[in-house]
Amino acid sequence: MKYLRMLVLSLILIGCGAEPKPETIVYPSWYLNPPQNSGSFLYGVGEGSSINVAKASALGSVSESLSLTVSSELSKRDSSNRYNGREDIYSSVVSSLKTEAKEMEFSEYTIIKNEQVGSKIFLLVEVSRQKLFKDQKAKLELFSNELKAEQKSISDYPVLKQALLYKQRAQKRHTLKSLALLSKTIDSNFDTDAYIKQVTQVGDASQKALNRVKISVTASKQAEIFVDAIKEGLNNAGIKTGSNNANTQLYLDSAFHLDEIYGFKIAKSTLSVSTKEKNKTVATNAVVLSGKSRYDYNKAKLNANAVLRQKIKEEGIFSIMGVE
Repeated sequence: MKYLRMLVLSLILIGCGAEPKPETIVYPSWYLNPPQNSGSFLYGVGEGSSINVAKASALGSVSESLSLTVSSELSKRDSSNRYNGREDIYSSVVSSLKTEAKEMEFSEYTIIKNEQVGSKIFLLVEVSRQKLFKDQKAKLELFSNELKAEQKSISDYPVLKQALLYKQRAQKRHTLKSLALLSKTIDSNFDTDAYIKQVTQVGDASQKALNRVKISVTASKQAEIFVDAIKEGLNNAGIKTGSNNANTQLYLDSAFHLDEIYGFKIAKSTLSVSTKEKNKTVATNAVVLSGKSRYDYNKAKLNANAVLRQKIKEEGIFSIMGVE
């Protein structure tokens, strides 16, 4: 037993002695205090287990620096929007801005410091503002022209489809603004007025498209229970409803199948949604709904209606109508 204890103790001591010591990294002074960005160059530092990882890290720090600068300026300039019901738009622009900065491509850069300490490689890169601006401006121009072409083509569609297409392109307005602001940050002399004006014009056209749509909603006897949910979904999307001067007609039809399972009253329905403009069907869809109640079938039908409201909230009214 004595020898067994000594053997166990020896194994423990050997095991403890075999533990590797953590690597001590002494960071290069230039890494901790990199050059400040100038009117001609941008600088970034990075580290990694390989030269490629370190380069990606260093260029990422350049992107992050630009993103933080633009976000700060945007916060100062658009702060009033954040307190007037426009927080969602502000947040979307900031989110788009971070995405565009992260995806920024650096076709030219110079490694001016390269040092290996232990297993890590440290880099300092230099990026020409002039070259970066040229590439970013080309990307901005291409995106702007594509958005103009899309906006022109939208006018060929029925009014309801126009409203949907503008809704789908809302994020592109934020991207256009982000690209313009990033270009401005790279070259402070760059005039963004034309692009910001385009952002405003697309937003105005989107609102006008919504304003042109007015939908009348009618339903069969069985489907009447779903009318309010559909109207609420339309109104939340900014679409007016009413029978007077309506240019779009939406008709609901449904037939409930009633059942009872494990003490629950079950009401199943396939809701048919048909949309017409100028007596021409522009969209149809079928939505499968199921509601349940421990008490009676009317409550089960109301539960099916609650399921429809949730679907509208999650998928959007355009999807429920089959317009998408």
